[in-house]
Amino acid sequence: MKAKAREIADSPLEWLDGTGEYSDIILSSRVRLARNLKGHAFPWRAGKEELESCAEKVGAIIRREDSLRSFRLFGIDDLEPLAKGVLIEKHLISPALAKGGPGRGAAVDSRGIVSVMVNEEDHIRIQAILGGMRIHEASRIARQVDGPLEALDYAFDSRCGYLTSCPTNVGTGLRASVMIHLPALTHLGRMGKLAFGCGKVGLTVRGLFGEGSDSPGALYQVSNQVSLGQTEDELVEKVSSAALGLVKQEQAARGKILSGKGTDLEDKVWRAWALLGFSRVMEAREALELLSLVRMGSGMGILPPVRVGAMNALLLDTQKAHIQARTTGDLSPEDLATKRSAILRKALASGENGS
Repeated sequence: MKAKAREIADSPLEWLDGTGEYSDIILSSRVRLARNLKGHAFPWRAGKEELESCAEKVGAIIRREDSLRSFRLFGIDDLEPLAKGVLIEKHLISPALAKGGPGRGAAVDSRGIVSVMVNEEDHIRIQAILGGMRIHEASRIARQVDGPLEALDYAFDSRCGYLTSCPTNVGTGLRASVMIHLPALTHLGRMGKLAFGCGKVGLTVRGLFGEGSDSPGALYQVSNQVSLGQTEDELVEKVSSAALGLVKQEQAARGKILSGKGTDLEDKVWRAWALLGFSRVMEAREALELLSLVRMGSGMGILPPVRVGAMNALLLDTQKAHIQARTTGDLSPEDLATKRSAILRKALASGENGS
């Protein structure tokens, strides 16, 4: 049976709960492992039969392993476009995988923590996402899922490590990242310098949806640039240390703004609260920017406490595919903006606050 967009939109997603250390600033921690099958051409040059063969081998392991029985398998071409959009907004698949094609698929566990992309840039991409600063735990979970799949005989070189389509993933094949909210540092114009500094130590700073995207709502992804020359634990620790350093700098920046032009900041935060609570039309980017101000204002004590989990949920619930998935019939851009504002008004009016 084909998965419907509404069903996917309503399925659990662990990181939304707002648990984990520093969850007011660090939304999520993610670890991704890239793997390829020995003796098979990489996806970018493989033909239809080879891609389908790889997909069948991965699916067979997932279906038979007791530890993977909570996973649900999807063929990308079997999904309606809206369902693909929901999976992208949930960060469970990439836009590249959503384009579809022979043998392309995904498997998602019942808690929305782990997803396995099949025949994207590599034959297998395993990712684990948890809320807050829990990157070491995400690494452990991803490697646990990798264990049974190792029976497929990975493409591995004794000197280079795991072989991947992109040279930056050769080695451990590991990409560790955090999604982090840095509105004060953004406001003070420090993100360019910080991104440059991260680059000098082998880290990269990207937008909300990864490489090539911008950073609406002051949301960034910080990750390692390469995976060769260091162990998996060393790479995870590097990203963890950088993320914790950014948290401290963000906290200091908020204090500086509050002590300098606190009234201006309070005005912006309360205006954002009012717009979210009373507007009748709201575009997606504006919603992200206003939610960013409210999230910061709540964390600084300017606004009443707002549950981190509620703020995380609104980030998804106000995205285009999620709105459309929960609505009967196609929505025009104007209808989407109206629905989005209604969702926001309802959330604020229902008292999505408290610790």
